[in-house]
This record gives sequence, C-alpha cells and structure tokens, in this order.
Amino acid sequence: MGGDGSPASVIRRPCPLDMRSRGPMPNPAGDTVADLRAAHSEPLLIQLAHVISGAPCRHCGSTPYGEQAPLVPAARVGEPATVPAADAPALEEMGDDEQWLWRLADEADRVLAAAPVGPAPEAIFAADVRYAQTVAFEERILNQIRLAERAIARPGSWLRPSFRAAIVKQLRHDRSTAVMAAMRRSRAAEVRDHLRELSMRRAGYLSEHRLTIAAGANARTELNRLLDDVIDEYSRMTPPPTWFRFGLGFPPEPGTYATWLHDARAEVARRRRRTAEIM
Repeated sequence: MGGDGSPASVIRRPCPLDMRSRGPMPNPAGDTVADLRAAHSEPLLIQLAHVISGAPCRHCGSTPYGEQAPLVPAARVGEPATVPAADAPALEEMGDDEQWLWRLADEADRVLAAAPVGPAPEAIFAADVRYAQTVAFEERILNQIRLAERAIARPGSWLRPSFRAAIVKQLRHDRSTAVMAAMRRSRAAEVRDHLRELSMRRAGYLSEHRLTIAAGANARTELNRLLDDVIDEYSRMTPPPTWFRFGLGFPPEPGTYATWLHDARAEVARRRRRTAEIM
C-alpha cells in the first residue's frame, strides 16, 4: 500500500531492476507469438529453442538465454564427434638427445662397415677338420712306408721272393702317395692359416674400436625404445596417419608383428631423420 493506503500506489511502485538504462521494455507476448509464426516450419525442438532464447527477462528486459549454447546437440547438425587426433608433425620432431644417439649409432655402423671381412666360424671349423684329415692320412701312409722298409730290410725276405716283390711294389706306391698327401696337408694348412689370419685381423680391429661399437649398440637399443614409444603414439591417434595406417598396414596381421615392428621402426626413423635434416 502507498502513502494514502490505496492499492493503485502499490502497482505503480517501480521495480529497482527496471531503473537500469536498457532501452524500452519489449512486449514478451508479442515477441513470443512472432517467433512461433516465423518458425512454424521448423522442428519442435528448434522452435522451443527460439522461443526460450528470445524470451526477455521481465525485470531487466534482456535475453539471458540467447547467449547460452543451443539445446540441439552439435552431433545433430553435422559437427564431428570424434576426438581430435594428436599433432602428427610434432611426433616427427627430433630433440638434441636423440640426434646425439643417432650420431653414435651412425659412427658405430661406419666403423663396422670399415672392418676387415672375416670368415664365418663354420669355414674355420671346416678348414681345421680338413687339415686334421690330411695330417692323419699322411701319417698312415708314412707308417705303411716304415713297416714296408722294415720288412724288406730283414734277411729272411729274400727267401720269399714273391712276397718281397709285392712289398717293394706297395712301397713304391706308398711313397708316391706320401708325396701327394704332403701336398694336400700343405694346402690345407695354408687355407687354415689364411682363415685364422683374417679372423684375427678382424678381431683386432673390433677390439681396437670396441668402445665406439659398444656405444653405438647402446644408442641403438635406446633408439629402439624411443621409436617404440613414437609408434605407440601413432597407433593411439584417432584416426592414425594415412602413411601409418595404409603404408605400414596398421594394425598388423596376426603372426606378423615382429616383421611389422621392424618395418615400422625403419619408416618412423626415416621420417624423423628427414625432418631433422630439413629443419
């Protein structure tokens, strides 16, 4: 009630919120009807969204609902709902530590490539066996020669002329065979010594550069771990890069994971090193 106690004075009392300078008060009823007539061909949810967003506040006259997000989900208006993929180019960048590891690995590869070519262990083993066989054969022939010489050196051998003649004939054959056996033993010894020399030369070279080779092996192991982590990051992308999915055939077929991982490491390393050279 007002000062005079009449109800009219209560109705005419201004609202504190209406004292803000926001322009003329719109007509809520008229705006709502206009919105419904303009949106008569739209779906029901969108019509309701327009009505609510266009309805002004009865205190201040503003439209607070119009600044909020629409009621219709984004997926219904064609926006992608997938999780954004990680930054693929960032995974191909190489840090200083990784570049240092690659230098160690490259230096070890260069040292190994310059190493003298050594024979396979199987070749050395076969040469040793061949030499032992030739030595045993020569020893057997020489023993037969000694026995034959002792036999014909006895005085009683002259009492058996046919037997003595057979021994002499065999002795001549054994002596010629002994010459060939000595030549075979000599050649087998040369082959064995040559293979051993090559093996010792390679072993000496590797021993001289053992620190470089060991550092390269450790760097290669660390690089494989790093590449495996990068491959894991690529596999977690939604979706994975095209070259990773189709070029490498991700995911790999059952039973081919070891071969696939080897190819994936080589491809990821190539891309990372190419990026480092460009930068």
